[in-house]
Amino acid sequence: MLNKYIRSNNIFQLFSPFLPEDHSHTITATYYPKRLLRKTNDSINVLDLGCGAGNSIDMFRKISSLICWFGIDVEDSPEGRNRTRNNGNFKTYDGVNLPYENDFFDFIYTQQVLEHVRYPDDLLGNVYRVLKQGGCFAGSVSYLEPYHSYSIYNFTPHGLIVCLRDAGFDLLEIRPGIDVLAMIVRQMLNAPRWLNWFINNASPFDIFVNLIGILFGMGHKEQNFLKVQFAGQICFLAKKS
Repeated sequence: MLNKYIRSNNIFQLFSPFLPEDHSHTITATYYPKRLLRKTNDSINVLDLGCGAGNSIDMFRKISSLICWFGIDVEDSPEGRNRTRNNGNFKTYDGVNLPYENDFFDFIYTQQVLEHVRYPDDLLGNVYRVLKQGGCFAGSVSYLEPYHSYSIYNFTPHGLIVCLRDAGFDLLEIRPGIDVLAMIVRQMLNAPRWLNWFINNASPFDIFVNLIGILFGMGHKEQNFLKVQFAGQICFLAKKS
């Protein structure tokens, strides 16, 4: 009965083409590079868009030694100003115009960056330009997450779909990131490290939706729909076809 009600919902029908059916776990932006790049047999160029301190270098090097990592951020980024490492291909830019050739990157990664960008549509057009044909653009954006670190815009699921589509991308999927209730608690407590495991793996809201799914025999698509609607962050995978 609940499945039937959800499937008849207009919002569900809008999001349905992008809601995966393989699982309904809460994820972070790191899910996509770890899933997609581990089996690469060729040297590939990867851009961390809004790289901040550049700490994603360690993750990508663990994924594959064939990854050539590039990182870019605006000059006045608070995280970039505090960067201490110098073992990456770092560049700064104006927030729109990426200083790379057309079709240069195989994979572009961004974690909680686009909500800080003043002109996201213009930047997304540049991301499309520097990505190779068939390359993937993946990451996460803020949805219901509270204000943080000079954020300007938060993306609704529909807004993310429209912006990626208008830039030319084929959106493959959206998945729920950390739920908004967990993010509110984390911000109120000033983000203690001990809370991270519970937020990423066993938040009360996530457990509640999982139980509802079991009780009512809901599929992963329906559970992803419920979780995306109340997500503090949304994760996405898009492709330049």
